[in-house]
Amino acid sequence: MDYEIKFLEKDAIEKVGNDENAKAMIDKDNLVLASAFAMITPDNNILDKWNVNYFNGVTGELTNFLVAHDSVAHIETSKRVHTTEVNSIDMSNVVIPITKILSIAMDKSELEYPHEPNKIFITLHHNDEYKNECWTITLFSTNLFLYKIKIDAITGKTISSEVKHLLK
Repeated sequence: MDYEIKFLEKDAIEKVGNDENAKAMIDKDNLVLASAFAMITPDNNILDKWNVNYFNGVTGELTNFLVAHDSVAHIETSKRVHTTEVNSIDMSNVVIPITKILSIAMDKSELEYPHEPNKIFITLHHNDEYKNECWTITLFSTNLFLYKIKIDAITGKTISSEVKHLLK
């Protein structure tokens, strides 16, 4: 799948922090940066927007902002669906940007994933198991196979990868 990256994760997160309405919500509810998510599909193969999620440790709510070059929009605030503690992303630990991460993931997928990806899900988050910031790239194929690769955001090294069929 060909794709073009026009908007980086750090720019999206910075844009939320500079938006008066978003900043007021973040400050008022003492929210912490939980994740940044983007998706590439055949319909939209240009990465030009991010979902940036903030977590409220007291209420367990997740606040989601949709961020593009020219806008920040509050999408929703919802209760989380799991009980795992959410740790804040330390952006100073995110050394490897999405441009390089996708290149690493796609190169590795060519060796381990013999399926043409139909959708690519991209998530930046803090990984408690590895105790640092991590990228998770998930490739979906039309024949229901998925390839998930976790890459250390500091070193660019692969933490784990797996291929599985969604119906097995």
